[in-house]
Amino acid sequence: MEDNAYITSLFAGIVYLGVALRLLRLSLRTGQRPERLLGIYFMGSSSYYLGYTMPSLMGFDDWPDAAIWTIEWIYILGAIPYLFFIREVFRPLEGWARGLVWICSILMSTGTALGSLGGYSDFNGWNPWFLMQWVGYTLPPAWIAFEAERYRRSASKRIAIGLCEPIVANRYLLIMLFGGFQVRASLTFLIFPAEFAYAQSVSVISDALVGGTEIASAALLWLAFCPPSFYTNWITRHSAAQPARQEG
Repeated sequence: MEDNAYITSLFAGIVYLGVALRLLRLSLRTGQRPERLLGIYFMGSSSYYLGYTMPSLMGFDDWPDAAIWTIEWIYILGAIPYLFFIREVFRPLEGWARGLVWICSILMSTGTALGSLGGYSDFNGWNPWFLMQWVGYTLPPAWIAFEAERYRRSASKRIAIGLCEPIVANRYLLIMLFGGFQVRASLTFLIFPAEFAYAQSVSVISDALVGGTEIASAALLWLAFCPPSFYTNWITRHSAAQPARQEG
């Protein structure tokens, strides 16, 4: 990755860490399992982002394979609770959702374990284990984007009759967009192997796509779980004014 991508990854890692700590503190206070599962995921994501930025920040080329392998597994140990969070919150009674959790977990774990056997220098887009890992990484954000949009539509209808707070529907919207941006970032990573094979570097366009996606994802995440008062007030005022505009 180029320097700009490392800077945005550092920014994303810091935001993810802040959100993780907030959710984990909340879970300790309430005893609720969903907050704990999501907090563990964002803690793993923060470790992943910050771990990969350390070589650039500390002035050396890259981690040895063993360190990269450790960073990958830290992320997986957070991503599996993320899958359980999605199922528990959005599809607690669906058998297929339980199956999808295990399929993604197996894809991530197997792809990472077997991909590392060839060394991470060969862990690229033409390595079938990389593709297995990539599918396991990409399905969860696609899944949560779909579920959050489904719930957002339902919440928007309930707002009209006073059964839902506007900020709740907005949080579903933010989570849907967050999942969408994460899928976009994952798709961009498929371009990297071809670019490295051709030019031994990442293009400015790909660098900008990844950097912009990480900044947008972090901003959406912060608004969803740590919204400043001016934002929540704006959402409430906007929702209150909406019916008047429709009637006019």
